Parts: sequence; C-alpha cells; structure tokens
Amino acid sequence: MSHYSAPQGYAPNYQAPPPQGGYPGHFQQQPPYGAPPAGYPSQQGYPQQQGYPQQQGFPPQQGYPQQQGYPQQQGYPPQASYPAQYPPQQQGYAPPAGAPPGGAPPGAYGQQPPYGYAAQAPGYPPQQHSLPGGQPAPAQQPYGAPPGAQQSFYASGSPMLSAPELERDAQGLRKAMKGMGTDEKALIEILCKRTPEQAAQIVVAYKSHFGRDLVKDLESECSGNFKKLMTLLAMSLPEVDAVCLREAMVGAPGEAGLGTDEDALIEILVGRTNPEIIAIKQAYRAKFSKDLEQSVHSETSGHLRKLLVAVLQGARDETGRWDVNADVDALYRAGVGKIGTDESAFISILANRPNAHLRAVFAAYHHKYSMTVEQVVKKEFSGDLEKAILGIVRSAESRAWYIANLFEKSMAGLGTKDNKLIRLAVRHRDPRIMQAVKQAYQQQYGKSLYSRVEGETSGDYKKALLACIGA
Repeated sequence: MSHYSAPQGYAPNYQAPPPQGGYPGHFQQQPPYGAPPAGYPSQQGYPQQQGYPQQQGFPPQQGYPQQQGYPQQQGYPPQASYPAQYPPQQQGYAPPAGAPPGGAPPGAYGQQPPYGYAAQAPGYPPQQHSLPGGQPAPAQQPYGAPPGAQQSFYASGSPMLSAPELERDAQGLRKAMKGMGTDEKALIEILCKRTPEQAAQIVVAYKSHFGRDLVKDLESECSGNFKKLMTLLAMSLPEVDAVCLREAMVGAPGEAGLGTDEDALIEILVGRTNPEIIAIKQAYRAKFSKDLEQSVHSETSGHLRKLLVAVLQGARDETGRWDVNADVDALYRAGVGKIGTDESAFISILANRPNAHLRAVFAAYHHKYSMTVEQVVKKEFSGDLEKAILGIVRSAESRAWYIANLFEKSMAGLGTKDNKLIRLAVRHRDPRIMQAVKQAYQQQYGKSLYSRVEGETSGDYKKALLACIGA
C-alpha cells in the first residue's frame, strides 16, 4: 500500500475547497544561468518576466524568469529522428491565467477543486450538469492560457543558442575532457545550466567541430552517478526517457538486471500527453530498434500491464465531450459500489480521458460520495497498480505537485534512490519547469528542494544536481 500522506495544511477529510489558481508568489525565483567557466564570455542572465494578469480574489503571483533571447542559431539545427524536446500538448485544455506550469494544486491529492469543468476546449460548448437535489452546478469560469503561453508542462520554448555560443560551449566541453584528468566544474557549468533544447544543439555542434560523440566522451571521462547524470544531460528528453525505460526493464549496459523496475515505468509513462508518448516511442525505437509497447508487455503482467499498454497507445481524447456524471457513477460501480473491484473500468476512464475532465470527475465524485478518488484508489487497489493509478490521479490534479512528491520519494527513507533522483533532475531542469516543481515542493514539505538535495548527495554529483535545480 502507498505510504503517501496528504501535504501539510490539507486535511484528509472533506473541507470547503480553496479557490483554484496559481501558487502564492512568495517563493524564491529561479536564478539566472550560472556564469561560464573562466575564460568564457559572460552569458546574459535571465530577467524576470512580467507576471500574468492577476485573477480576482487570487493571491498575487510573481512572474516566472525568462531567459534573455539569443539570436537565432546559424548552422547548427538540431538533427534527430525524434523531437529534441517534447512537442506542445494538443490544443484543448490550458492552465488559467496566472497559474504556474503544470497547474496549481487544485486537490492537493485529497481536497478537491470546485465542482464542474476546470477547463474548456476552444469551441467546446459548456456541458450541463447539476448538483445532487437538482440544483444547478456553479457557472464555469472562462479558462484559457495567456497569449503565447505553453500548453505542455514539458514544452518550454527556451531560446536557442547562437553559433558563437555553440562554438564556445563545444570548445569548452572538449577542453574539459582533453588530456590528463577532467575538469568537472566546466562540464557542470556548461551542461547543467543549459535547457534540453540547447543541450541538443550542443551535441550536434560538438560532433561537427570534433567528429566525436559527446555522450561517449562523457562516459569515458566521468564515473559513478556523476557519469549517469552528465550523459543523460547530453540527450534529448525523449531519448532520456527511452534510455531510462530500457534500463528499468533490462538494466543499464554492463550492469546485471535485477528484474523490472515498475516504479520507473510508472514514473515515466503515467500522466503524459499524447505527443509525449509518441515522442518517447519513436526515441525508443530509434535507440534500441525495438517496440516500446512490446517491451513493456513482456516485462509486466496483470492489470499493471493493461494500464501501461493503454497509456502507451497515446490515444487519450484531449478534446472529446465526456459525461462527468456518467464517469462518476461508473467509478463508483467499479469500486466502492460493488464487492471486489472492476480494475478495467478504472483503467478505461483514467487512461483515456483528458486531465480537465478527470479533475471535474474527481470533484463531482467527492461531492456526491464524500470520498476523494484518491481515497477510493487506496481502498480498492494495492501494489504497483495502486501506484500507477495514484500517479494518474495526482498528475491530473497538478503535474508540478506530482513531480515534487516523486522528488521527495527519491530521497526519503534509508539511502537515496539516485537513479530516480537523476531522472527527475534531468527531465525537469528547464528553469520554467523546475520553478513550478520547487514551489510545489516547498508547499508540500516546508523546505526547499535545493536544500533537501544538498543534504542527500555529495561531491561533483551534488554540485551537478544543484546546478540543475537552481537555488
């Protein structure tokens, strides 16, 4: 059974839900990228971006830092058979104005948001439903992203590096690894402080300047957890996920596999958008000449296999019209309302509905049955299937809060789960994304993610992780 406890300040029993919106704006802002190694021209910092307009009644929110735009790169376009960064989420459901990436914690994994749809797709007529007793549901509020806002939690749209900047970074990396010894500080300053899109550019520039593979050079010059972290930083995000999925099923190259790491499969796959799933599958085939769905099917079993295979279809209807009340009743009949549990009904609904619809279902279920869907899942399921379904529920409520909880799990208990910590730091290192995760972590655990990681790690490995996370 899961050992998750509700975040501080959120009672497990039902209370009047708070307004849904952005995180309070009193947390630290992501600092600008660090200065490059000695001898490098200084890199322009990232001035603070003007915050989104404040919603009525919501706490003030600080704007997110924005990187200074670089001139358009000349000569080094990313070259890969799969996207260097996850594509934007399909048009449909977007966060409210002022909300941080990944959404605010509407339910905080227990207390649910107000009844009704939390979002509407453009051109999608409001769905009519009523509260118990025939009273009309509260009117749905306009809900949409500000002009130019990103639709996907992982799509940051960071500026691309110019040709001179690419040459500087490629030369710096080669100098750090050439000859006797390795300049770990230079590696950290360059790779840990570039966004995933920029890292993809650097990989191409490195090969075009020196005819060498950056990942292979890092593997030969680094060791231990520091090597694992640095080599993943030199890969695109879909490739990172593909490599981590492969290691979760067959073990890392040169290491004996100890069985399938179901936690890693769940962490990487649940709660992802259709374009992200497609990009991961393409990267997996390009890297390993194997079909990801077949690999997952052969390494898992039972209802967990059914759930992961359903997720891997990448066929969630992000814009379809679904009946909230019908899904609420279906979940009740599949769980609390019967002897035993109809796992397939839960899988069908949770794996194939858009997040905005799921949030409405969770709120309506709570209102109708005085239980949260999370409480139902903990009561009806156990083991890896419980973890996977809870992952979908929590990710739908707030991706940032879900990731913050995963960070804590990587460090809680005896020993640090370094592979998990590395995966999370690499995938979420973009300053815009990491800022939302750090705010969510601070709210859940009353401490900074930076200080938590600092106390759990050491050496160059610690320095690299902290550079990815930012103070």
